[in-house]
Amino acid sequence: MVTELDSAHPLPPQPPVDLAGADGAPRRLSIGDVVDVARGGRGVRLLEEDPARQRPLERAMAASAAWVDAQVADLEAGTPRPIYGINTGFGALAGRETFRSRYHARVLSRNLLVSHSAGTGDPLDEDVVRAGMLIRSHQLASGRSGIRVGVVNRLLAMLNARVYPRVPSMGSLGASGDLAPLAHLARIISRPPAPGPGDAALPLDASEGDAWIPWDAAASGASTNAASPDGPSAPDHVTRDPVTGAACRWRAVDGRTAMALAGGQVVLEAKEGLALVNGATFSAALATLAVADADRILAHAEVAAAMTLEAMRGFRDPFLPEVHAARGFAGAAAVAARVLALTAGSTLLDPADRARDPERVPPQDPYSVRCLPQVLGAARDALDVIRRTVRTEINAAVDNPLIFLDLPRAYKAVSGGNFHGAPLGYAMDWLKIIAADCASQSERRTFKLTDYRFHDARRQAVSLPMFLVRAAPGTQGLDSGLMIAQYTAAALTSAAKTLAHPDSVDSIPSSANQEDHVSMSMNAGLHLRRLLAHVEGVFAIELLAAAQALDLRAGDGTVGAGTAAAHACIRSRVPFLAADRALAPDIDAVVRLMRTGAVLRAVDAAVGPAPRPWEDGA
Repeated sequence: MVTELDSAHPLPPQPPVDLAGADGAPRRLSIGDVVDVARGGRGVRLLEEDPARQRPLERAMAASAAWVDAQVADLEAGTPRPIYGINTGFGALAGRETFRSRYHARVLSRNLLVSHSAGTGDPLDEDVVRAGMLIRSHQLASGRSGIRVGVVNRLLAMLNARVYPRVPSMGSLGASGDLAPLAHLARIISRPPAPGPGDAALPLDASEGDAWIPWDAAASGASTNAASPDGPSAPDHVTRDPVTGAACRWRAVDGRTAMALAGGQVVLEAKEGLALVNGATFSAALATLAVADADRILAHAEVAAAMTLEAMRGFRDPFLPEVHAARGFAGAAAVAARVLALTAGSTLLDPADRARDPERVPPQDPYSVRCLPQVLGAARDALDVIRRTVRTEINAAVDNPLIFLDLPRAYKAVSGGNFHGAPLGYAMDWLKIIAADCASQSERRTFKLTDYRFHDARRQAVSLPMFLVRAAPGTQGLDSGLMIAQYTAAALTSAAKTLAHPDSVDSIPSSANQEDHVSMSMNAGLHLRRLLAHVEGVFAIELLAAAQALDLRAGDGTVGAGTAAAHACIRSRVPFLAADRALAPDIDAVVRLMRTGAVLRAVDAAVGPAPRPWEDGA
């Protein structure tokens, strides 16, 4: 997967992420923070549980939790008010009955988690689960959810101990958030409550969920399967680093064993079960990682397109700043400027520039080349909007009800719809369409490289050998060259187009029609994740084909400094194709170079860096 942890190129040591800013209030979490924690193994500072050391962030959390506790005290005193999420049922059961003991309020939180643990399908990857835990912790730290500091610290401690809960990927409607996946996450934190004095014990599901812990943590003393005679239902797990192929071994354990590494399980108080599951948090996790991946892929798209432009011996005219000033889109102007910078000094391109006339006329390349600033630029402009949406969501209070202690009324709980995943669903559906179309344009450039022939004598010099392999006299047809690599690009592009179908238009009512409009935002995120992996492969194939074509241009002229650096980086892992060989390892090698950032680092060293929003704390 494009989004797995890249342990071959770890981030430099960084201080733990702190959910509070310099003033002690909640700070704005960045996409870079989430990526660092989800994929780079960066730690997170635990919140202060000691009242004497608490900052404004923790004090606000404690105050909202105290208000909830006061409502439970009223309940026990025989003067309850029905408050959704605290002493009534959920969804269509809201308001049916007011419970009358603290034990019942605790059972309500526990039962919510076990009943909502109804997901299915393959488990989410570790980076998605880690991103979800960080985002949920930050959302709960807003002080609007009535949850204790110590409960949120369990999530943060799981991140630091690298506890990896098994969260099935399917089951969310994106409203009231990602209920089923979050319930699977939260269940391992929770243990069943014991009845208080005068309470009749209720039948409770004592299951604890499953998690994985690193094999070395299990070997160094954490007992496995200790809490349940049947052990966890999940098998031991192996993940592989996408760059090195190195295996990471995970031991499957039950919830109690996993939480022994992260502060132990807790009995959840009133509203805490609801606070842990009510919000589109895994949708936000998928969206956050996807934005970072899309940014990186689009940066490689600019490099691939510039290499293809030179391999085709194309024209600079479509990239001149006057062209883009005339229309006014910032993204197109930025992409055009980057392509000109990458190809600066090239003698393969037609010499036409702002001062020189074109030698070949008309100076028009195919649309897949000539219009690439308009397409990649529009993608960049759209991604800016999507990025802002995602940043807003990961810093939002998305629980329901939210607690506003500054309201003048006594009833401080306010029911709303901040859990609804529509903003994320729309954003991810938009990004799916964008990425699929960019891949479609790339595949056309790859196709053009494999069959770039001109019979017009004036353009004969720009032709390339069929399928980018040069046959010796009498051997034409023995080698297929990059023919099937282009097939693969076409297959990946087609699959991406299928996945680009918008999920957010597919609402299906639930909960006795109380939840009569839902977002399907998590389906959008899961499809986007798969789609981006396909799109990454399409651009890797274009880079491979363009590097081969530039080699075949040897002697025709010099390449630009930026494209030369990218070509050299690719050739450091993939040799020139002189005769047929298996191409799958070559494609995989280019994908690895993209994931490590090696191509972009080489290009930046040659021509200077372009803005990298996902690396700038965006």
